[in-house]
Amino acid sequence: MDLSRSIVIGNTFSGPIKRTTAKWLLDHFPPGHFLCYVKEVPMIVGRNAMIRDGGLATINRFQKDQGIEVDWVFFVDNDVTITKPGIDNFLAVPGDVVSCECRMQSAHAWGEKDAFHDHFWRCRAEVLRAIEPPWFTENWTEDGCNVVGCECLTFRAKAIEAGFRVRHGGWCGHENAHSWTGRRVLTPVTGDAPTQSAPATGGV
Repeated sequence: MDLSRSIVIGNTFSGPIKRTTAKWLLDHFPPGHFLCYVKEVPMIVGRNAMIRDGGLATINRFQKDQGIEVDWVFFVDNDVTITKPGIDNFLAVPGDVVSCECRMQSAHAWGEKDAFHDHFWRCRAEVLRAIEPPWFTENWTEDGCNVVGCECLTFRAKAIEAGFRVRHGGWCGHENAHSWTGRRVLTPVTGDAPTQSAPATGGV
């Protein structure tokens, strides 16, 4: 894969990109091809904004200002750790949309050949142009109390419907890996108990 015609957009909503991951990206992508999106917004809004304001805007700017046609766009969360040989295997996976495997709470997270999760993934530039926004949405039950499909599932469905091949492979570390079903715990609040969880941290 020719990374000289690729860009990477880092998700730094909840902290900086891990140092080892940032070093690998800086070592393998040309100067100016690794950018971080730092706008503090709700997660789903941020995922969509990263594509519009990060991916598509950068593709257009590279073409207009530098005459560079971007072939691939990578997206990486701040809590991802790039590992060897996992990254090499990830880059070798064929497909139009490819996500890097990691540990997930659900044993079935990678069970389907076209499974997709959005912590660390890449796609052909044409994929982002072909899919009508919003690229990521959540699906809810009628009463709005349960999620029946996370943003990963809706993006995958749109990509497949548009005729693109979705695959996964390789391996990376991912600190905050979770399943979209989540947990629901009703906990009484006491005088010395926190009312919300501690913010996520990133970097090493």
